[in-house]
Amino acid sequence: MSHATATATADESVEFGRLLTGVLLTCHESNVYPSATVVDSASALSSAQHQSPTLARLSTMRGLRGLLAVSGRRAAASGASSSPHSVLFARALQILSQPEPVRLHKLSAPDSGIVELRLERPEARNAIGKEMLKGLRSAMDKVGADPTANVVLVASSVPKVFCAGADLKERRLMGPSEVREFVNTLRATFSSFEALPIPTIAVVEGAAFGGGLELALSCDLRICGESATFSLPETGLAIIPGAGGTQRLPRIVGRARAKELIFTGRRFDATEAVNMGVVNYCVPGGEAYQKALELAREINQKGPLAIRMAKKAINEGMEVDLSSALAVEEECYEQVLHTRDRLEGLAAFAEKRRPLYTGK
Repeated sequence: MSHATATATADESVEFGRLLTGVLLTCHESNVYPSATVVDSASALSSAQHQSPTLARLSTMRGLRGLLAVSGRRAAASGASSSPHSVLFARALQILSQPEPVRLHKLSAPDSGIVELRLERPEARNAIGKEMLKGLRSAMDKVGADPTANVVLVASSVPKVFCAGADLKERRLMGPSEVREFVNTLRATFSSFEALPIPTIAVVEGAAFGGGLELALSCDLRICGESATFSLPETGLAIIPGAGGTQRLPRIVGRARAKELIFTGRRFDATEAVNMGVVNYCVPGGEAYQKALELAREINQKGPLAIRMAKKAINEGMEVDLSSALAVEEECYEQVLHTRDRLEGLAAFAEKRRPLYTGK
């Protein structure tokens, strides 16, 4: 190995180590879940606090891809075969530079307890393919296992689209058994999301079609911008909504209205969505996230166990007759009766101060 080549390899190793250090530090400081996509690079650490998570994440990807490109050019120019070190180095960079289609981010104080789930597949308008489905499933598992999570915001980092539905280009390459497995897994994933014990809020700006609308319907609350559009267009493709749309939509808008929307597959706008009850609030374009965050903050200030039990009582009670539902309510009330938070709420009321709930 020549002196120049050795120097280049050493420089790359130093730069790689610097990037990895930056990534780990940023993940820690930004409350990113362990396997989530990084949001900053070492070269951007000095300005990370002044960047949005999306811009910082793009800086990371550009830095890593650039370093990988330089490494490749140097190897080609030297004409030498790759060493085990350089192969591992290149592979690590490739893995780090691949953007993940789903990203989890835990907000920091004073919003600790609020978690963002962001869809980030701009090249396909957030269409749900195998990798995004895997990312959604992983995200659900992480949130469900996190005792500090109190509210989840589901949003898109891609302008003018929430989720365009299933990835039909990928679907064309699947056989019937693959399609069945994919749709069954997607349905189970949305059901798991609906079953999370904490509130979930969908933030819809732009298009929410097919599986995108079904994802939003699996959330507890939905906020949209005035330019949002919605549709379950599956019958136009000679199929039906298969990830919960035929069941959740009629439970929200009524049987007759749901049949009309599904039979025709027509699109409806934000005004109609709020009038039908598909969304809770419609706000000016670009302001849906802020409205959702305001709601999340209100919820986050309440007793965490009370919120969980309220969600359980409503969800389970709606599936049975009234007498059985009242028994569910009694059971859920019993769960909050002997908690420290209940005593703290009473004390705070008497002392005219804000309660400090711990979830115990």
